[in-house]
Amino acid sequence: MPDIFPVLRAYDKMLMGTLNRIALVFVGALFFVWPIPHTGSLRDLLLVVSFVLFGYLAWRQKLSRGALRELFLPAMVLLAFTVWAYVVAIFVSPETAWSLDEIHSQWMRALVALATGILVALAMNRNPILIPWALVVVFVALMVHIVYVDLEAVKYWLERPGGKFRFGGLTSGPDKINYLSNMLFCFLLAELYYRATCQKRMLLFPSSVLAVIFLLAVVSEFGELTRNGIVTLALVLLVLGSLYLFGRSSGVKISKAFVGVITMFLVVLVGAGLVASAKLSSTPRNLMDTVTLAWDTERNMFWQDTGKYDVPRLPNGEFVDVSTYLRVAWFKEGLKLVHEHPLGIGYGRSAFGHAIEAKYGRNIGHSHSGLLDIAIGIGIPGAVLWIVFFATLMSLAWRRLRAAPNYAAVLLLLVLVDYGVRGLLDSVLRDHMLQQFMFLAGLLAVMTVTATDTVDPDKPA
Repeated sequence: MPDIFPVLRAYDKMLMGTLNRIALVFVGALFFVWPIPHTGSLRDLLLVVSFVLFGYLAWRQKLSRGALRELFLPAMVLLAFTVWAYVVAIFVSPETAWSLDEIHSQWMRALVALATGILVALAMNRNPILIPWALVVVFVALMVHIVYVDLEAVKYWLERPGGKFRFGGLTSGPDKINYLSNMLFCFLLAELYYRATCQKRMLLFPSSVLAVIFLLAVVSEFGELTRNGIVTLALVLLVLGSLYLFGRSSGVKISKAFVGVITMFLVVLVGAGLVASAKLSSTPRNLMDTVTLAWDTERNMFWQDTGKYDVPRLPNGEFVDVSTYLRVAWFKEGLKLVHEHPLGIGYGRSAFGHAIEAKYGRNIGHSHSGLLDIAIGIGIPGAVLWIVFFATLMSLAWRRLRAAPNYAAVLLLLVLVDYGVRGLLDSVLRDHMLQQFMFLAGLLAVMTVTATDTVDPDKPA
């Protein structure tokens, strides 16, 4: 009787390979759909399917638990954050039902996204061919969004030369698409550093193709013209420059082209910042006067109800920059709320609005600072735990980079800086933005501790 086991093993291997590819298609679709408004049900479906598929694939891999020991500390911090959110909701919050609903609809979805990212990394771990594709599908999904907003901007500029900036693409606004642009830049800059230090690649594209994508991403920065995005991207470049200096002092050979590209990009970024300042605000003096008026929240009430109160005027008679005014005023009032409720009022996207409503009778919504929203929602302990979570992942990435160049570690570090600073300046610690970050955090953290080399960058994709 012929031995059928080799045939079954070959069939099983082929089946698993096909299932891996199908699962990656779902992840790419998920990352593409995540930022598109009014796709909540489709997002949830793609997230659940991806979780189940990669859960099965990861289970088949039977990875040793020892490889994940370095992730124990950030996992415990997240567990403490979750437990504390429930404690505040049940024992502290005056609106327990609302806070529990927000935990289940917001935070639990984010944890599922985190788990999915972890499972993707575990499932791909023992297949050097598939490892880069887990990142490529995310990269391509981001790139499609950026190409769309570029086409939207160029079409408008050709039809109306000198017209408006700030396009939103397929997302709900320029701030949302800029969040994706910065994420794409993190991928590109990490790849640039990896190729410059290791002469290897992770993203399976020739350098010429990546250069074109880089230019498209630069165009998107001008099309979106988001000041906070430019600030966070500048800090990402600062971190990358620090890695370069550290690599030089450690004897790592880094190509001169890396320095040239970073310098060129820094010049472009300064140019985008100047254009943004010219388009989105007036003179520096007017900006300072706006901040002064905004900080006086007791006498200037426009921040409470923009429909009821008149827009404040500056000493020179001009109107304040409304965006700057509201952000500063809400930030000050948010700090006052943290002081008044150090244990929080209950986890929720609009914790700031609920606290303002209880105090002044008007619900504003979020504070335009994700970290401040967390501090208002689950208090100073919750904000500290969130910061510690970031610190543990940064420490993990830095330790790995001290040992050897590691693409996932570089990308993890850049994403943490970009999202962490953006979370202070914008309300991004919620909805699909939180889920996307948590997915990447899980994926990159596991890839960092189970790193595998890839192919030569000069070899055609």
